[in-house]
Amino acid sequence: MKIKILKRFLSYSKGLGGYIFLAFIFGVIYSVAAMSIPDFAGRAIDCIGLAEGYSSLINNLLIILVLIVVSALAELLLMRINNRISYSVAMKLRNDCYNKIGRLKVSYLDRAPQGKVESMIISDTETIADGFLLFLNQFVAGVMSIIVTLFIMYHINWKIATMVLVLTPLSFLVSYLIAKGAFVSFRKQSEERADQTGFISEMAGTLRECRLYNVTDLKIEDFAGINESYRKTATKATFLSSISNPSTRFVNALIYAGVVLWGAFLGIGGTVTIGALSSLLAYASRFMKPFNDLSAVYTELSDSFACMSRIAEFLDEDEIRDESGAEEYGYTKTSKIDIEFKDVSFSYVPGRPVLKNVSFKIGAGESYAIVGPTGCGKTTLINLLMKYYEPDSGDILVGGRSIKDIPRSRLREYIGFVTQDAWLYNGSIMDNIKFADEEMPDELAIASAKKSGSDSFIRKLPGAYGEIVDNSRDDISEGQKQLLTITRAMAADPAIMVLDEATSSVDVVTEKKIQEAVSELLNGRTGIIIAHRLSTITGCDKIVVLIDGEVREIGDHKTLVKKGGFYSKLYASYIS
Repeated sequence: MKIKILKRFLSYSKGLGGYIFLAFIFGVIYSVAAMSIPDFAGRAIDCIGLAEGYSSLINNLLIILVLIVVSALAELLLMRINNRISYSVAMKLRNDCYNKIGRLKVSYLDRAPQGKVESMIISDTETIADGFLLFLNQFVAGVMSIIVTLFIMYHINWKIATMVLVLTPLSFLVSYLIAKGAFVSFRKQSEERADQTGFISEMAGTLRECRLYNVTDLKIEDFAGINESYRKTATKATFLSSISNPSTRFVNALIYAGVVLWGAFLGIGGTVTIGALSSLLAYASRFMKPFNDLSAVYTELSDSFACMSRIAEFLDEDEIRDESGAEEYGYTKTSKIDIEFKDVSFSYVPGRPVLKNVSFKIGAGESYAIVGPTGCGKTTLINLLMKYYEPDSGDILVGGRSIKDIPRSRLREYIGFVTQDAWLYNGSIMDNIKFADEEMPDELAIASAKKSGSDSFIRKLPGAYGEIVDNSRDDISEGQKQLLTITRAMAADPAIMVLDEATSSVDVVTEKKIQEAVSELLNGRTGIIIAHRLSTITGCDKIVVLIDGEVREIGDHKTLVKKGGFYSKLYASYIS
């Protein structure tokens, strides 16, 4: 599994081959220069007491100085390049995660907590970048340091070098056993960190409701529980990762003690010089440092692998199909397009149908209203029309063509959709109106605002159309936000207009203005209106009554009132 994840992660390094090559070169230069210093230091020590020792000592010291400068410059350049590689890879990974959201099926987004997705794209990719950067900084330089050190040690005394080489795998074994347990803990930590982010995001968005129902203290207790669980997991993961370095250092200290003991006997016997023994001791210490660093990297990578495994699962989620056929559809945004539902059945959960064999046709330029009790499937019909979901059976035709054969992007060009939940993104009011077309002339956007009735309150804002807004603005009412979303749909000038409880957040006066604007907008266009306020639908060409996912009545307002069925009773209760 780790190899599979590693291969997938390394695929993001494509296009960075030049930087990777430079990193390798500078890593080699740094390692050779830094690891050569103890050898020349030992030679300098052996110059003491020799007849020409002074000049040799100066030469060795000058060589050491050059090696120090070269290793420092190589290390600086290596870190700069590794930073570029690491965060370029993280940027690609983060872009892929963000782009994936646009390709995911709505069913996944419906069940996935928003905070977890945010945590994955922001926190997990950052953790991966940090782990990868540590790997780049340590791996090439570490491996080269081991090779160069071993070569020089064999050159000085092959017996001591062999002893060090044979005992070194003990460090790897200790590191592997610790990192194996750390991976499980780090993955659980990553998941609980996402839970934390999701909980905080949810509470930040529902603070008013928590205070309204006086559950703030209860939510604080809930968060404390999540936080405590995270503390335990993080403590365990951190403990396992932190004992890796001391454990390997303990093994390394034993190896170093062995070198000291054996080297002392060899020195007494005259087999090695004092300088050579000094170099061996320095190399024995330095030889183990790359192993310590690499063991720390391996442990840190456990956290990165845990995050990468979550991201890989996210990137492997089912996507919407990339459909073709847009060029052959033959309609424009201003065309008159009919809509037909043919025996449409659908269920979110298998065995629990929401829609059952729904059939009706909306003629080109006609406006249909859909009414019924809560949960009867009104909004689900719109979700199917917008291709957020696909019917279990039956078909939906738009302009005589099955929406299965119309690409989502092309289909949605024809549809203006105003939901009951007003949504504004962080930007100016003008930017929000132009959301569907950034090249739209300002005059057209302002004209749409006048039609919807939002122009009057927009001009009262300090910045007018340049005022920066978002959903958190308290000085803009829900009704005014809804007016802006209606303005946005009007400015898009769609062939089909869908209003899902679009007037639920506005007062009676504003509702009347919207009705007038919508009537003008629907003139000559195909429209679908879902509303509980029946005053907004009495002028529709036809009204479709849905009950328990089935079509029970279809007709105009007067016909259905005379019929004395569900709609007649609903309307009577509305006007009473």
